[in-house]
Amino acid sequence: MKNDKILNALEKQFNEKYYTAKELEYANVPGTLLTPFEYQEFLEYKESIASDDNAYVKLLPLPAFNFKCLYYSFGKELSSTLETYMQLAGKETDLTDRFSSTYIESRIYSEIEGSVNVENVPTTRRRLKELLENDAPAVDINDIIIKNMKAGIDFVHELPEFNKENLFRLYTLLSKDCLNEDSSLRPGDYYRYDEVEISRYHGCPFNKINESMNALFEFVKQTLHSKNINEIILLPHICHYYVLYIHPYFDYNGRTARMVSYWVYLLSGLNTFPPIVSEAINQTKSRYYQAIELSRDSHNDLTYFLLYLLNISLDYLICYQNLNHLEQTVKNKGSVLTETELNYIKKIIISYNGIFSYSDFLKMANVSMSKQGALKILNRFVKLGILKEVSTPSKSKLFDIDRNNVPYTLKYQRIEQ
Repeated sequence: MKNDKILNALEKQFNEKYYTAKELEYANVPGTLLTPFEYQEFLEYKESIASDDNAYVKLLPLPAFNFKCLYYSFGKELSSTLETYMQLAGKETDLTDRFSSTYIESRIYSEIEGSVNVENVPTTRRRLKELLENDAPAVDINDIIIKNMKAGIDFVHELPEFNKENLFRLYTLLSKDCLNEDSSLRPGDYYRYDEVEISRYHGCPFNKINESMNALFEFVKQTLHSKNINEIILLPHICHYYVLYIHPYFDYNGRTARMVSYWVYLLSGLNTFPPIVSEAINQTKSRYYQAIELSRDSHNDLTYFLLYLLNISLDYLICYQNLNHLEQTVKNKGSVLTETELNYIKKIIISYNGIFSYSDFLKMANVSMSKQGALKILNRFVKLGILKEVSTPSKSKLFDIDRNNVPYTLKYQRIEQ
């Protein structure tokens, strides 16, 4: 008979919120106080009941190398988040209509910028334009990385089959002229030939990589041919995690994983909005890495990672609702928002944690400019009714979002506030 405390904690995860180890072990959740030993028993129990038939703990047909399996829990929080995402994405016909070739191009710029910034490769929109539209020659490694990202995006837009040979082709495009001798693969090899350690985690033993990746290719093929819409929507995110988990290369695993996610999304043909999440990840880096760690430390319970990616996708849906609303509001006032201004507003909305200063804005927007330049932008947004000034006893100038014109609150903000 299982410890009642363990069964109670499991019931709360399934039927309430998907609580973390910290919440369960430190009694942040009423009715639970698992010791570290009991928490390990709790994880082992979930592994033991994971199966294809279990209504809550879904076993994934992907080999694990450090624990028994990989799984996710289709409890209340994941199912309701997924349902909200599907409903909102399905209703946003005006956003779908905007998904023209020009709009796709703009989103690709965001994807490139987001993906390289996730791994702290500095770039600007101006430099991206020079490299990708004007075909400026690469002058440093950062420029090469950007050109490689564009080549990778062009490749997956051709919708090649997701298999061993094409994944190697994608990896070759992304890493071209960027690998030193120690991080390069041997001629004829598809994957790394030695062990790797990433932070406090180990990658898959190199002699098991081929088997694991073949299982991923087959899993994608079978899921894409299924009629289970929930599994198809979750599929790109599962692929994202698994490539990070296996770590099939010495370097460029993160960029490859995020591009694989986009590739599998395109192959699904769902066209739900938004299809590109690297920009969102860039704006929420700490949550991204925390979600990976929560899943790794929970014996490969992908629920935390899936919830994070669904939530930031929802945030971007809601963010674009606000942008559409703002564009029309500003037009009604006889003005027009530029693409650069829309990008600044988007980053303010996504990064919003309450009242902010000009220096906070610079961090949100990830740009370098003078105080005067930043205040000029913020003051224009105040004039347009997008922001409002906040009175303060000091001489510091502070700003807040004007909720009259930015009506839709992000999911993460609803949770945290």
